[in-house]
Amino acid sequence: MRFIDKQKAISRRSHWWQARAIALLAALGMAGAAQACVEEWHPTRAEHKVIDTYPTDRERYMGQLAWAFEFVGCVQHDAFDVDVRLEMPGMTYVGEITFDGMTYPAFEANSEAPLMIFLFQRVVGFPELPMRPGVTYPYRVDAMSPNPTYIATFNFRPQYFSRGGRMRSYANTGRVVWNVARFPHLDGELTLDHSFTFPAVTCPLQDRAETLQDVQTAELAVPGSTAKEKLVAIRMDCGVDPPRARMTLSDAGDAGNTGSQLTPTADSDAEGVRVQLLRGGAEVQFGQTWDFDPGVGGVHDHQFTARYIRTNDALVPGTIKGEAVLNVDYW
Repeated sequence: MRFIDKQKAISRRSHWWQARAIALLAALGMAGAAQACVEEWHPTRAEHKVIDTYPTDRERYMGQLAWAFEFVGCVQHDAFDVDVRLEMPGMTYVGEITFDGMTYPAFEANSEAPLMIFLFQRVVGFPELPMRPGVTYPYRVDAMSPNPTYIATFNFRPQYFSRGGRMRSYANTGRVVWNVARFPHLDGELTLDHSFTFPAVTCPLQDRAETLQDVQTAELAVPGSTAKEKLVAIRMDCGVDPPRARMTLSDAGDAGNTGSQLTPTADSDAEGVRVQLLRGGAEVQFGQTWDFDPGVGGVHDHQFTARYIRTNDALVPGTIKGEAVLNVDYW
C-alpha cells in the first residue's frame, strides 16, 4: 500500500511540473505577442527637385516626393493602430485635386509654389490615406506574417502639380510623426526637408560708361565738397516675364569697400578727388543687397548718380576714373 501511494504522489508531482511548464510557455508566448514588432527604422534623406520648366495649365501632374519608415521584426499575428500626423508649417488649403480616381485636399506653401497633395499608405496596393497638415489619423496595421524577418513598410508620398502659371523656387521643412499606443517603442518621426528649383527669369544688362564734366579746383575747395552730378542708368531688358532678383553694387577696384567712393583705376592720375555714387539721392553702400521685384516684365532702368567728391588729400589735377559692378542674383 505504501508503494502504491508513493507512485500516486510522484504522478501528482509530474502533473504539477507539466502544468508549470505549460504556464511558463504561455507566459513566454504572451510576452512575444505584446511586442508585435521589434523596432522602428527610418532613413534620413532630403528631396530636392530641379525642374527645367513649368506647365501653363493648372493641376498638371508633375511628380512626387517620397519618404518611408518601417517596423522591423514583426513576427506575431497581430493588428494594431498607428496614429500618424503631418506637420508642414505654412501650408494653405486651396481646394481639391482628383488624382488616380480619388479626390484629395490640395495645399500651397505660397502663391507661387506648386500645388501639393499628401498621401500616406503601406506599400502600393494598401489603402491610401489623404492627409491634411495638423490632423492626426489612425491607420490600421496587420502584422500577420509568421516570417521572422517580416517588415511593415509605410510610405509618405506628396504629389505636386502645376498651379497654372509661373512658379518660383522655394524650400520647406516639415515632419511626419507617428505614435503606437500599444507599442510605444515604435513611436518615431520623419524629417521632410524638400525644395523645388524652377528656372528664373534672367534679364540682359547693358554695360554703361559715363564721363563727368570737367571740374575746377575751386568747386572742390574743401574736403567733402562735391560737384558735377550726373545720372547713370543701367538698363535691364526682361522680355515679357517679370523678374525677381537680389542686387548688389560693388567697387570693381576693391571688393571689400563698403563705402560710396570708387577706388581709382590704375590709369588715374588726379589726387585728392574720387568718383562717388548715389542711389535714390543717398550715398550707396557697396556690398549692400536690395530686392528687385517689379511685378512686370519689359525694360527696367536702375538709376544711380555719379559725382566728384573731394578727399582729405591735396588736390592734384588730372584724370580720375572708377568702376562699379552691379551683381544680379535671380530667384
